Amino acid sequence: MRKIAGACALVSLALVQAGVVTADKDRKQLEEIIVTGEKLGRSLAETVTSISVFDESSIADQGDLELSELLRRAGNTTSNEEGKISIRGISQEGAGGGTGSPLISVQIDGVTLDDVSQQGASAELFDVEQVEVLRGAQSSSQGRNSLAGAVVISTREPTREFEAKTRLIATEHSMGNAAFAGGGPLSDSFAFRLTAIGERDPGFVAHVPRADDDFAETTKTLARVKLAFEPAYWAAFDSLLTFSTDERRGQPDYNIERGTSGTDPAKRRTSFVNEETRDDTQTDTLSWRNRYRFREGLELTSITSYMKTHQDYIRDFDGLEEDNGYNDIFEDGRNLTQEFRLNFESPGQYRGVVGLYAGRFDRDNVTLSGDIIVAPSFIAPVPGIDNAGYVEVDFVSEDAQKAKNLAFFSEMDIELPWRLTATLGLRYDHEELDQANRFDTLRGEHFLGSPETSGAQPGIDVKDILIASGAAPGTNGFRGGETDYQAWLPKAALRFAATDDWSVFVSYAEAYRAGGVDVNAQTGEAFPYDPEYTKNYETGVRGVLVEHGLDLAFNVFYTEWEDQQVPVLRGLFFASENAANSELYGFDLNLGWRVSDALSISASVGWVETEFLNYRAGDEDYSGNDFILAPKLTGGVSAVYRSTPLMASLSASYRDHSYTRPSNFETEFSEARTLVDTRIGWEGGSVAAYLFAYNLFDEDYITETYQFPNGYVGANTARGYAAYGRPREIGVQFEWAL
Repeated sequence: MRKIAGACALVSLALVQAGVVTADKDRKQLEEIIVTGEKLGRSLAETVTSISVFDESSIADQGDLELSELLRRAGNTTSNEEGKISIRGISQEGAGGGTGSPLISVQIDGVTLDDVSQQGASAELFDVEQVEVLRGAQSSSQGRNSLAGAVVISTREPTREFEAKTRLIATEHSMGNAAFAGGGPLSDSFAFRLTAIGERDPGFVAHVPRADDDFAETTKTLARVKLAFEPAYWAAFDSLLTFSTDERRGQPDYNIERGTSGTDPAKRRTSFVNEETRDDTQTDTLSWRNRYRFREGLELTSITSYMKTHQDYIRDFDGLEEDNGYNDIFEDGRNLTQEFRLNFESPGQYRGVVGLYAGRFDRDNVTLSGDIIVAPSFIAPVPGIDNAGYVEVDFVSEDAQKAKNLAFFSEMDIELPWRLTATLGLRYDHEELDQANRFDTLRGEHFLGSPETSGAQPGIDVKDILIASGAAPGTNGFRGGETDYQAWLPKAALRFAATDDWSVFVSYAEAYRAGGVDVNAQTGEAFPYDPEYTKNYETGVRGVLVEHGLDLAFNVFYTEWEDQQVPVLRGLFFASENAANSELYGFDLNLGWRVSDALSISASVGWVETEFLNYRAGDEDYSGNDFILAPKLTGGVSAVYRSTPLMASLSASYRDHSYTRPSNFETEFSEARTLVDTRIGWEGGSVAAYLFAYNLFDEDYITETYQFPNGYVGANTARGYAAYGRPREIGVQFEWAL
């Protein structure tokens, strides 16, 4: 890795010394884009973090409706169909699977979203002012849940002038979207802004038994109100109150297939379920920002936020037409946070921030599984025992988690001689976690005959036998414990401004995720797992190239990951253990080219190599394997042409093949794909109309597969899970603005 870093530095210096000339227009643009995610008020030209910034106009040019669509165009960043994100090969759910708290922070107007809210309508991009994708460790500034990176979204704020805009979208597959945003002054001191979005999407999963093409219909609604207070008599103070509520009501959009999923073209995007299914989420958020400017260069900011989420998820247990039970999953979350930060600056000397952060995060999850049919051989592997009938089981899983987080953070840029700027940062993070789990069998009955012939005759109670044999969970009440972890997380960087347009830099940062407590579902044993840590090294170059108006940002990175929290099978369920160490390295390249006043082109490319240096889970050895959902090559290129009143845009994105489990089996993967989107429009002042196409060439691809060659509880034959990408969608969009 030292050779890669050294080569990057040499390339950077060579570019700087190659005779670049000033491009005032592009340098000014880079300086005007303020990166809010770093909390220091740096311009894009001054940061050493690898960042892709999408402003309101670039989002509108490409017609991005939600965050997952935008992230396709950011190199080393991906998103799956459920909104889960990967940055530089690290999935939000963990490099080995879904354990512990998230590794990527997604924040809207100062409120960090949880797992449930990311699946809802919260990440709709209408009336969004700026989206920042920060790659690499952000623990020193973003803190909790940002070991791999962060996505920071800022929505439009109230203005001192009345304005309003409306958007209507309709597509060939009957998807419809209506949105409104507007507001203005209420008095000399108060202003407001209202945003409302409604969407109906029939989906693309057909229910075969009912011949229902709208089986996977989803509806989304979002309402957001902002109230700003800027007293006319006190220019040093301002306050902003934001309330948002959203709902998503729909169906699970995946297949369960017999045999190996993803191999039979006739089963793609189909469902055979015979139980009620749904996936509903609701999120309410409230944030209150207050800012006070003591004097020029000294500002205090307070951000208070509260978020409440609820998910109601019901699925057919076997996923097919068989009468084999159901799952009811209910999850509730409540998050309360408070942040104070003091920004200070002395132009030409230093700029910094110090802050205090505190949060309380509560989550309750209940999973009820009922009428699950298992063969007697699952309990006792005796030849011929399956001729003795079948067993029906009900069981429950409950998870109650309460976490408290307290942190102090600071970061400072110091101007040094010889055009050098040093960055020094430090965060102290302390987390307390109270975790309790319950896995219990509620019913176990043995029936003679088959489900079709046994009728309503009562069965024989075998619950205790199931629990004693380990065939069913039985912790006999809540088990768990409390943990308490703390960490000091340093950050340092050195940037050399070779010219007014070009700079090269090196940086180092540490990140961590707190530990926790897990429970063995069979024995009830509670066991803690420790924090995990990363050391992150980067070097790169940023600047404006020659008179063509080309801006470039290039970062090379290397990360060491120690005491990695990964899933290990304990009995019937997976639990977290510090069972792995790993490394990853690669590069991010972002380019912007203003070809002319009418045409602009942007590109983003990422390449990453991930590897478990050692990862043993029982009898399995995953050492040498790739992380899950870690495509090696990703990126996108976009072009926008505008000659009033006409406009046109074209974008293409690529995502490499990746695996969905650390075993790296070829049958469990996310498929490589190239997606092309385009739109043409007429913009006539306050009115605009567009014709667009998503996935123009109708690429048919698999987003995720999971295989169960030996079946699972309640399924005695091979089957698999598969989710598919959206097919081509052609539609029209109309806009009106005041």
